[in-house]
Amino acid sequence: MKEITIFARDRVGLLADITEMMGENGINIEFLSGEAVAGIAVLHMTFSNELAAVSLLEKAGFTVISSEILVLRIPNKPDEIGKISRMLSEEGISIQNIYFMGEKAKHGFFAVKVDKHEYAKEILKKYVSNRKIGSG
Repeated sequence: MKEITIFARDRVGLLADITEMMGENGINIEFLSGEAVAGIAVLHMTFSNELAAVSLLEKAGFTVISSEILVLRIPNKPDEIGKISRMLSEEGISIQNIYFMGEKAKHGFFAVKVDKHEYAKEILKKYVSNRKIGSG
């Protein structure tokens, strides 16, 4: 799955401008997380049509980075994130970004961006097979 990170000068109406642009072009926002730090807005988003979203954002003058993310479905119970982060750290994989995307049927869905995407997928297959849960 692709995550789009948007960097922009923070201002009133920024989120409205971006979300309306997507809606007017029939692009669904599947996930959104954002913050403003020192006058810079950083938005993490996933879209129903990532290529079209990036094209629109770039045409509108936004700085955009597209990154691969892993979507993990894990049991909603203590220390599951700890187990995953420890597995990755022991293999020298750096977690660059992680956020909760929602919950369904006693499982949480987390988006994880790492520095070694393909290697992390292989490592996490061990976690998935040991717990009979899914990842994306």
